[in-house]
Amino acid sequence: MSNSAGISLQKNANDAEVHQLLGEELIGDFVFYRPNEKQKKFHELGTKAHQRLFLGGNRSGKTYAACMEIAFHLTGIYPPWWKGYRYDRPVTVVCASVTELNTRDNLQKKFFEWDYEDGTPPILSPSMVVSTISAGKGCLDKAYICHVSGMESELRFMAYRQGPSVFQGWKADFIHLDEMPPFDVYQEALVRTTSFSGDPTFMVVTSWPEGGMSDTLGHFWNNAEEEEVKKDRVYVRISWDDTTHMSEAKKKALEDSIPPYIRNARKFGIPIFGHGQVFTMLEEEITVEPFEIPSYWSQVYGLDPSSTSGGTWGMVLLAYDRDSKTVYAAKDYERSDVTPMEHGYNIKQLVPDWCIGMNDPAGAGENMHTKEKTIDFLKNTCKLKLVNAYKANGTKEATIDEIFTLCRSGKFKIMYASQKKNEDGTVTPERGCRHLMHEWRQYARDDKGNIIKKNDHTIDALLYALGGLRYAKTEGRSYMEHFYNNPYGKSRQRVGMM
Repeated sequence: MSNSAGISLQKNANDAEVHQLLGEELIGDFVFYRPNEKQKKFHELGTKAHQRLFLGGNRSGKTYAACMEIAFHLTGIYPPWWKGYRYDRPVTVVCASVTELNTRDNLQKKFFEWDYEDGTPPILSPSMVVSTISAGKGCLDKAYICHVSGMESELRFMAYRQGPSVFQGWKADFIHLDEMPPFDVYQEALVRTTSFSGDPTFMVVTSWPEGGMSDTLGHFWNNAEEEEVKKDRVYVRISWDDTTHMSEAKKKALEDSIPPYIRNARKFGIPIFGHGQVFTMLEEEITVEPFEIPSYWSQVYGLDPSSTSGGTWGMVLLAYDRDSKTVYAAKDYERSDVTPMEHGYNIKQLVPDWCIGMNDPAGAGENMHTKEKTIDFLKNTCKLKLVNAYKANGTKEATIDEIFTLCRSGKFKIMYASQKKNEDGTVTPERGCRHLMHEWRQYARDDKGNIIKKNDHTIDALLYALGGLRYAKTEGRSYMEHFYNNPYGKSRQRVGMM
């Protein structure tokens, strides 16, 4: 079997090595791929969504997962654990990245060459490859792959650098774009997956959020919550904590080599909004395992209701340990597309009946959906005990400065635990203030140093709660009793905070 792309596709030593390591009868089942829980979820969502984004940290296995799924479709060979979509015919697949060399090194090589650093064989055994067509410089234009039907699937390679027009004039069953494409390229490629026969097609992007909140990323991120299918699209986020192929030593070495301002993007796959994160402290220094709040601790919460019908609401409950003078973000809430009555009910399940809430007092216009009327409704009908938070120039920055002061002295903690895979194979889900933690990681400033007002519902609720910490109380005691015993009370009054 010959080719002119400089790639060995013969039954050579590499192929023999695969057979020796894995066994001849196991090659066709792709047993060398053992997906983690996030990779499995990404595959399974192919039965529910046409467009998928696998967003993740560097080296987290997102690109490899997409390439493996492509191999299943190309060959018609699906492993026993597979719960994603199955084609019963040959398919046409397109893989593309930023440049032709990126496509060659990050995609093409995964299919046809050994990765000796990671110890992974070529995804497609040379015996599965019928023929290839070269594009020069070691790059392939096309490859034809054996399908179990006896026919051939087609695998094509392209680059964004060629512009949107390179995707015109043909159609594909599956398009994989590795690294975030320009939105015009994404839209043109998406049209190529339009199916008129009724067979499902797939548009898949794998990337870390290098460019921040681009139009393409926003197409997924702003559409719905993670793993929620909406408008036929969905995104899954994978971090280093979700991986099984990276040792803790390797993770630590990578983390130490990454500057703090892009660490969350490279480690957790969280987009950077603007020119720098507001909260730069290490997560392990401010997070604690969620625990039950002792009855003698004081509590207060912040509430950020939406000014529009169906908008997003945020709530954060603080617990204050007077003995150690430590503030804990203990519970959070974030939801959209439900009525004020439903929001009120949900919040009442999270906060004690006697607890004071600091709400955003801003109005929203003269109509039935104004915030003032919503707040009146929450007080009168839902029986929430709410006090207007004080908002003045510098209030937000002063509270953020207070957070840094508390963190430096170890007096501010967030109850949060990330998803964890246990030794018995089960997965412990994300726990605690997950909404707050997600926003905390992406809270950023623009190039002029101003805080970007975006995806900050629970952050604002946190700031309101901290500004009203003098209202924190325990059951059976008035907030005024706590005010005169609370070391934060009068000092906060000096900077105009509630």
